[in-house]
Amino acid sequence: MHFALDLSRDSENFPKKVLALFDRHFGFQRSIFFPYPYPVFPGGGPRRGNVLSNYITYGIRYGPMYDYKDHVYKDDIFRYSSLPAHLKGKRVIFTQDVMALEEYERTPYGIHMAAEDLYYQAVLFFYQGERVIGSMGLFRTREEGGFAEAEREPLEYLAQLVEANYQTYLRHSGEARFQDCFHLFFQEAKMGAVILNQDMTVLQTNQAAQEISRIFWEQYRHNQGHFLRSNYQGDPKFREVQTMINEISERLTAQGGTSQTFTSLAGDISFYHTSFLSSSAGGLIQTWHLMFIACQTKELPKNLNHPYNTLTQQERRIVYYLSSGMKNEQIAEELHISIYTVRTHIANIYKKFEVNNKVDLLMHLQPILKEQGNAPQ
Repeated sequence: MHFALDLSRDSENFPKKVLALFDRHFGFQRSIFFPYPYPVFPGGGPRRGNVLSNYITYGIRYGPMYDYKDHVYKDDIFRYSSLPAHLKGKRVIFTQDVMALEEYERTPYGIHMAAEDLYYQAVLFFYQGERVIGSMGLFRTREEGGFAEAEREPLEYLAQLVEANYQTYLRHSGEARFQDCFHLFFQEAKMGAVILNQDMTVLQTNQAAQEISRIFWEQYRHNQGHFLRSNYQGDPKFREVQTMINEISERLTAQGGTSQTFTSLAGDISFYHTSFLSSSAGGLIQTWHLMFIACQTKELPKNLNHPYNTLTQQERRIVYYLSSGMKNEQIAEELHISIYTVRTHIANIYKKFEVNNKVDLLMHLQPILKEQGNAPQ
């Protein structure tokens, strides 16, 4: 019970604390904890890129562990990817579960560990669903003897206990909060956030989301064969945001996913969705939705009346290809349209910019194309 209570408190270094507790309460004087990669906020990468990058040892010299990391790790018989199929998913595995002790003593891994008198080993695997989030090795010397079958059940209980607390730690530790906030607020400088009720009505939004909704609207309202849904509900000041949410939520629901990305020549707008249950002031259980929006697209000209903002998606593609030096015939082939359609689009583009030739058009577009990385050389 003391062990469980100790673990329930947050810690600056959860693995190190667990190893110390295993020594204090159960006498495991030599042990090692391997944190595995685990996810961050949707769209981000793993917090740990390598299983060995943050291993913590207890009662084991660092010299042998550096040798293990550099030379022996690939031969570790307890590596999860190397385990026989019938052992994957187990919480506790003893040396003899993997192979006979005589065979183990002849493996590079067994030779290396035995040289440090780390002769017998039990490994506790920690899971989140079917995914391994960490493992812990417990070692005994030749004099102490191997692990008995009677120890398997209490070790499985301890593995479940550590696993539950470790999952909590990963979600709520200072490291987790810091890294989530970093990815949320710094990696995506234009990250928008929208709170919605169970009817997907916008209740609150930040300034970034409102700015992105205007970019979204300008990029897609002229898209050929596609019209944004104009119906909206809720506060009129959130009309553009609500229209964007109506569009993306339908796609998320239809595809059954938690993220969606709109891709265009101007860049990407990615949407990440999550939902949770909460009780209202009246005691009713309601579903709430949170939508995060990462905008990697270049902003359109500040003046919404700028001719570029009136171009359709197809016209913007043609402008891009013109700026790249492509001929009309090449553009027609690239877009799978006739040469006559290309000429019609170009004539419409000239009309919108009030120019008569390609040189004058590109002179008007040069600042925008340069900002988007599409300027002709």
